[in-house]
Amino acid sequence: MRALWQRIPFAYQLIGAFAIATICAIVIVYVFAEWSIQERFRVYRARAAALQARPLQRFLTSYYYRFGSWEGLSEVLNPQLQELPPLEQPLIIADATGTIFISSDPRLLGRKLSERDLSAGVPIRVGAERVGTLIMAVPAGRFNPLEQEFSQSVRESILLAGGVALVIALGLGVLFVRRLARPLTELRLAAEQISQGRLEPRVHITSNDELGRLGETFNQMAKSLQRSEQLRRQLILDIAHELRNPLMTQQSHLELLLDNVVQPSPQHLQTIYEQNLLLGRLVRDLQLLALADAGELQIVRIPTPMRELLQKIIAQVQPTLEEKKLSLEPDIADDLPTLAVDPQRIEQVLLNILDNACRYTPPGGTIRLSAYKENAVVHMSVRDEGPGIAPEDLPHIFERFYRGDKSRARFSGGTGLGLAIAKALIEAHGGHIWAENLPDGGACFHFTLPLSSSQQHEFPDAIAKE
Repeated sequence: MRALWQRIPFAYQLIGAFAIATICAIVIVYVFAEWSIQERFRVYRARAAALQARPLQRFLTSYYYRFGSWEGLSEVLNPQLQELPPLEQPLIIADATGTIFISSDPRLLGRKLSERDLSAGVPIRVGAERVGTLIMAVPAGRFNPLEQEFSQSVRESILLAGGVALVIALGLGVLFVRRLARPLTELRLAAEQISQGRLEPRVHITSNDELGRLGETFNQMAKSLQRSEQLRRQLILDIAHELRNPLMTQQSHLELLLDNVVQPSPQHLQTIYEQNLLLGRLVRDLQLLALADAGELQIVRIPTPMRELLQKIIAQVQPTLEEKKLSLEPDIADDLPTLAVDPQRIEQVLLNILDNACRYTPPGGTIRLSAYKENAVVHMSVRDEGPGIAPEDLPHIFERFYRGDKSRARFSGGTGLGLAIAKALIEAHGGHIWAENLPDGGACFHFTLPLSSSQQHEFPDAIAKE
């Protein structure tokens, strides 16, 4: 049964659910109305019997008051009671002790009523004394024709109203299903196209309800998938390009050597060796980014005095700066704390950013390195005096293989992965990295490293020495 229901289209399932719910409501109303009518008629007939008992009650009270006893009453009433039609319960008159001395059912004569039966009867009193009890019979059998006609008319009205309600419910259900099925069908068709590799389809759902929000989420997902696919294809092209250049250089030099066009020399071997180093660096960088994307990049945190680390990096890049006739102005705060970081990774980040600044700062220019504690983070920045970053390139500079200068190739250095690696490493430390253009020219790269209390408690001795 469940499998059969699952094979039914969703739209028909909804319409069927509307119909079943409406039919159930009609059945419940019908059953309740039938029960209510029966009970009300029983109450009505009991009240009618009580009203009919009042004249007889007055007659019996007058009789007892006149004669002082019930003597002779049975001879007067019993023959008349025998001629009454069958009753659901007999008409009974009991004396002061509860003993039945008059009844429409001769078999009950002489029996004694219980307290419960007496409480349900009509008391006969003379003064303050209860001299007897009258239990008025309710006619036996089904309702009379008028009562049956009334009951039948109520049933027909309920069924008619239920039929109208069912038609209205089905109509509303069809409208609702059509409104719901159209966007769902559109979503299904778009999802099928996306599953086949076509990422351009979008849905057009203009409502402001959950379906509208679902459509917006679907479009955002499709846009994200399309963007990811574009980046993936571009990444493959960039990797192929970056690998082809050093491979072609090595191949050309090796062919010259193998064909004896040139004799082996340290210069040719140095060229092949440098291209091989470039290939190894590119592979290592790609491996690092792959680990970062998979969340498996290992960060070995140790207590690291940040001021000492920065001074070490400055000394390391000083020969390169002198070679390019550049100067470095450090602005490192004295109270720079000790952080639980991976010093080799942070050094890699700063070297990448400084290398980027060296490439764009003209000879004679100055690079400024600053570091200071700001609230719960350590804020570091590298400022150059280059031409700055084009506004259209600024949002993409941390993407792998991205170059603002499309003509820039090997002579400008780098593979387009340095800033992407820096972003991955800073985020792996729980920090944030960004870049901006300065009003007076040049670009400035910023990054932060969090200084949390949990990290501080990991090495209290190191902090105390600071």
